[in-house]
Amino acid sequence: MIHAATSNQPQETGVETEAASLEIQEILRILREQYRTILACIAGGLLVTGALSLLSAPLYRSSALLQYDPSATEPIEQSRTMMLRSAVMNQEMVATQVGLLRSDALAMRVAERLNLAGQPGYGGTIGSREDRLQRAASRLKGAIQVEAIKSSLLLRVSVSAGNAELSTQLTNALAEEFIASSLERRYSSSSYARKFLSDQLAKTKLALEQSERNVNDYAIQARLFRRPGQAADGKVSDEGVTLSAVDLAALQDALNQARVRRVAAETAWRAGASERPASNEAAISPLIQQRAQLQAQYALNLKLFKPDYPAMREIQAQIAKLDDQIARERAEGTGETGRALRAAYQAALRAEQVLDVRFDAAKVEMRGERSRSIQYNILQREADTNRSQYEALLQRYKDVTVAGGIGQSNISLADPPRVPQRPYRPNWPVNLMLGLFAGLAIGVVAAFTANLLFDTIVVGADVRRKLGLRLLGAVPLDRNSLELDVALANRKSAIAEAYYSTLTGLKFARPEGMPGTLSITSSFPGEGKSTTAFAIAALSARLGRRVLLIDADLRRPTFHGKGRGVGLANLLASERPATDFIESMEIDNLSLMPAGQVSDSAAELLSSARLPAIVAEVRDRFDLIVLDGPPVLGLTDAPLLASVVDATMIVIESGKIRTPNVANAVRRVREAGGRVIGVVLTKVTQRNADSGGYGYYEYQSSTASESARFDPNASETKAPAVARVQRT
Repeated sequence: MIHAATSNQPQETGVETEAASLEIQEILRILREQYRTILACIAGGLLVTGALSLLSAPLYRSSALLQYDPSATEPIEQSRTMMLRSAVMNQEMVATQVGLLRSDALAMRVAERLNLAGQPGYGGTIGSREDRLQRAASRLKGAIQVEAIKSSLLLRVSVSAGNAELSTQLTNALAEEFIASSLERRYSSSSYARKFLSDQLAKTKLALEQSERNVNDYAIQARLFRRPGQAADGKVSDEGVTLSAVDLAALQDALNQARVRRVAAETAWRAGASERPASNEAAISPLIQQRAQLQAQYALNLKLFKPDYPAMREIQAQIAKLDDQIARERAEGTGETGRALRAAYQAALRAEQVLDVRFDAAKVEMRGERSRSIQYNILQREADTNRSQYEALLQRYKDVTVAGGIGQSNISLADPPRVPQRPYRPNWPVNLMLGLFAGLAIGVVAAFTANLLFDTIVVGADVRRKLGLRLLGAVPLDRNSLELDVALANRKSAIAEAYYSTLTGLKFARPEGMPGTLSITSSFPGEGKSTTAFAIAALSARLGRRVLLIDADLRRPTFHGKGRGVGLANLLASERPATDFIESMEIDNLSLMPAGQVSDSAAELLSSARLPAIVAEVRDRFDLIVLDGPPVLGLTDAPLLASVVDATMIVIESGKIRTPNVANAVRRVREAGGRVIGVVLTKVTQRNADSGGYGYYEYQSSTASESARFDPNASETKAPAVARVQRT
């Protein structure tokens, strides 16, 4: 197979346009082509907006400036409120005021004040007064405009009307009624708050009395007695609030003093007995050893038990007993002084022991009191909570009572409305600008819609610009209904000249010259591909070339030969030589291979390895092989044929097939490995070209027995005896 030369590569990489994506150059091209439509839409938009502006009644608008001061309603807590209020909260409050200005209730108040129910432009004369008042309020609400000035607490209120004075009256009444309604809402909300707080105070007072009664009853029941003047908060604690806690603290102080006295007496006694006779040491030594053993045992048990443990107390008693014996032995050797010191020590020791027992009993009593104090503290906390809530409600009730009597509003009139000097509608500059942009938008949409519906290949310039392909020839529309063989025989006819020009284009389309094998296809049926295939083959034969015309459309064949019913389909399904299926035609040097029997498995036959072998077999016997292939449509037949020939020619009916469809056909041929050499335009009208006309062609199904007619207007036409082509 001979491939296309390098010079043809840029054509193969041309733009492949799809309906869903348009490049910038394509968009600019569409706008240039449809500029008349765009200008017409712009002119229409300007005319429509101008007419509407002339017909619309003038409207006047008066504006007033209101200031919102949220701190004005809380003079008692102004400092605290202003510190807590943020800019975001202020903007939310401003938005609330905007909604109130647009409310139905405010519009109804203004309508009642100005008696709008009786004015023709608002309430009218139909219906009851309530209906007319409702209608007037609704129309007034539609004429109100509220604007919150950014980064401020200012509100601009505007009311539109057909009269300048009426617009000012409406705006002024709206501002005054809004201020009055704000005061009324504040008074109403204060009255409700006072009633609510009063009810809550009564309930909280009863709850406080009951909780204090519960605390007192439980204290008596649990024997939790307090010393007067202790614990200002009234709670039981370890710091001596109850009498048991006071007794425990006193016993602890007395015990500490007794221990100090006992230690001092013991020290004095032992110091006085230090000079005892040596003979007494023998009797004291065993007692000292026994005492040392008990002290060691006490120290060891102290790691496991507390000093109050019974076993520990028993060891302490034994140590004390040994101390008494040692003291007596030593006292016997010291005389009257030793006995006196010993008696003082024993008295101090007994006093300490008595206080120690009383202190232990007080601690046991204190632990029990702590257990009973848990429930007491729960009841006391409940009473404290009720007391705090009661005090807070009482203070809030006082604030609301005082604030409710102050008649200051949080809305004030910063700038009163003025009588407008000129109407604000119609606004001619704005209306004309809107008409301009609307017309431009509609014009652009109309331009792209027209391009989408009527984007077809009409003239040769469209082939080069939209497809990036070479125009090989342009065949005119035949309005004289000439037979094809007659038109081709007349060298001076427009048809013959067009196809001769196509042959010339084929010759110079490649550096190698005329392709040896050529496939001819189209996007859809009826574009003239079979007519073009026959014309190329016939004219080439008349120029002295050996030409083979193969009808490769196995689904709807056009050329039926001698009517034997055999052809390419039979050859693809067999191993017979190709010469057995080639028939001669009346035109010298022109041979035909019919399609043969119509097959439902055309794609399978054409995709087999037999097709390239057949093309290679007949290539040496003919100078030019023309394959009349089927249209691309959604089938694979045409791409398969394009993959086995030197070049593929696309036939396009002028002004009928949309550009995206043709581009899709070209893309499919290239994806199959085909080389698109160029395009032939058929049925070109006198309006689109300077050449004459040529009849049109329709692709339709046929059978082997049907005849071919080259005259679309004749019922019976004499066709070549060997090759019969069905045309309409």
